[in-house]
Formats: sequence, structure tokens, C-alpha cells
Amino acid sequence: MTIVSHLASMLEAGDAAAFDDFMRAGPFSAYQQSRAWPLAAPGHDRRQWRYFLCRQNGTMIGAAVIRCTKLPMGFWMASLQRGPMVHDPDHLAAVLGELKQALRRSGCCLVHLGPRVRGRALPAMAEAMRSHGFAPVDARDQALHNVTGIVWLDKPEADILAGFKQRARRALRAAEKAGITVRPVDSPADLDTYQQLLDAFAAARPDYDMRGQPDARGQAALVESLGGALLLAERDGVAVGAHAFVRQADEAIWLSLATLDRGGASPGYPLLWEGMRRARALGCVGYDLAGLPEDEPQDPGEAGRVQFKNGFAPHRRIMPPTQGASFGPVPQSVLLGARRAYRTFQRLRHSANG
Repeated sequence: MTIVSHLASMLEAGDAAAFDDFMRAGPFSAYQQSRAWPLAAPGHDRRQWRYFLCRQNGTMIGAAVIRCTKLPMGFWMASLQRGPMVHDPDHLAAVLGELKQALRRSGCCLVHLGPRVRGRALPAMAEAMRSHGFAPVDARDQALHNVTGIVWLDKPEADILAGFKQRARRALRAAEKAGITVRPVDSPADLDTYQQLLDAFAAARPDYDMRGQPDARGQAALVESLGGALLLAERDGVAVGAHAFVRQADEAIWLSLATLDRGGASPGYPLLWEGMRRARALGCVGYDLAGLPEDEPQDPGEAGRVQFKNGFAPHRRIMPPTQGASFGPVPQSVLLGARRAYRTFQRLRHSANG
């Protein structure tokens, strides 16, 4: 058995095609593990991107999109959001061994990862991460949710709708009565409107962190590459909400939802329902609501978001939290403490200048 791995900042045509095919076909696919993600993700002057491929006897068994971030004191860390990707859970241990060697050789001091694994594959893959020295990072450094809600779409539309809680069905009727309609984004002007809604939503909710979310054009690029839709909700010809989803293998996942409070009827419900209808038409069997709290909501804003999502009666899904491992003499806690201090300084400076 021969295992060969490759870490590169760019992929040649043959490797790029093999990488794309492997990522699309995987049972644990995630848009953050596509080559479209580095092009869509918010830019940062301390970040670069690399790609990892791992083959066994010439057949690809693992791959990853890696975000490389400069840290204080001259170090850098690797982040594999929802990666690495494997098709067979039994391959993860070998892939992690190759990944750690490749990162160590390239000068990396810290790696965070967390495959989008769930269900029966979770115990074996969790053990593979533990056996290679990975452990859940502190809650303050958990950049992605590890609990989410799935609405199953593998049934007639009437049955999906009937499975919603009465509150959601009532809100859908109220939106229809109020004249709220939903349509796809289909022009550059629509995309500008979408961005305006995102900006207004962010300004009205300073407690809701949207810094890791792509802008409207980034979301449109993801949708074009992976499949999905960008939708606008309108009332009396005025845009009052926006929603985007993207395809991940046989599921869809919520990318963004931004609404304005107009006239009492919420445009969020018809936006999400139309997203589910379109995802079902694309062949998706589930709609990922992109996160639920692990325990009780931490603030009124989160409580409101949870109440909204729970109106669609989602199935609760558990995934592994972000795992971390460090290389070299500096402990992970010291490196992450320095990163948190730097981020705090940057936020304070931004507030002072803003």
C-alpha cells in the first residue's frame, strides 16, 4: 500500500479536476471544502489558501482546502473548515497522518479541523482525530457550529409543509396575505439590492457576527459553481428580504438570510420555504439550517433565531466540534491566546476608527 500526499498553493489542471470530482462526490461534502470557497470567502491580508491531496495506490482517499493564517510572533496556523474530506471513514486516520506531516514540513505550528461527519461514521472519525492528537478547542475558538437542524425534503411538498410547526405555517399564510412574494436574483441590479439588504441587516444587528460570510457577489459565485439559489422577497415592489442556499452533495445549506421588518409579516418564512422548494427540485434530500445552539440560547438575538428555525421542525444533527493540534514548542493555548488578543485589538481599533 503506497500513500502519496501533495500540498500546494495552486493545482495543475489534472489535480484540480480530480480534486473537484472527489469533493462533489463525497458523502461529507461542504462548500468550504470546494475550490470555489477561497474565491468567495472574505479577503484578509494575513490569509492565504492551500490545497491538500492524498492518494493511496494512485486513488484519491482524502483532500482539503486549507486556510493559512499568519499569527503573532511569526507563526502561522492551518484551518480546514469542514475538512479534511474523505469518502471512507476508515481512511481518515491515514489522511490525517499525511496531512500533519505535510503541514509540519511547510512550517505550520497549529491546525484546526472538523469534518462535516455525522451519524454512524462519527465515532470512527472522532477516534481517528483523537489518535492523531486532536482535541476539541476552547468554546471561544469554535468558529463553526457543531449542532444544526435538517429539514428533510425527500417527500411531497405538502408533507414537508405539514411537518412544520403551526407557527411557521401561520407565518407563511400571513406573508401571502400581506402580498410578500419571492423570486430569484436575476440581474446585477438584483445583486446590488441583495448586498444592500445584507448591509442593512448587519447594521441593525451589531451582536450578530457576519464577518465570515461572503458578500452578495461571493455568494452568487458559490451558487454558480456548486448549485443553489439567491432569492429576494418583495412587498409592493420593494425588497424586504434576501436568502441564499448552496448545494452540498445531496443536501442544501443556508448561506444567508437578511430581512427587514415591514408591516408585521415576516419575509423570512416564505424565503426559506421557497429555498426548500427549489432545493428539492434540484434533487436535495435535506435542507441544513446552518446551526443551532448546543444548549440554551445565549442572548435574545440567538433566541429569536432559534425560534424561527424551530418553526420548521428540523431534525437535530450533531457533528464533531472544531479540533486542534499544535506542532513545535509553543502550546496551542498560548498561540490561541495571542490570536484572541490580536483580534480584540483589531476590533477596538476598528470601533475607534468607525
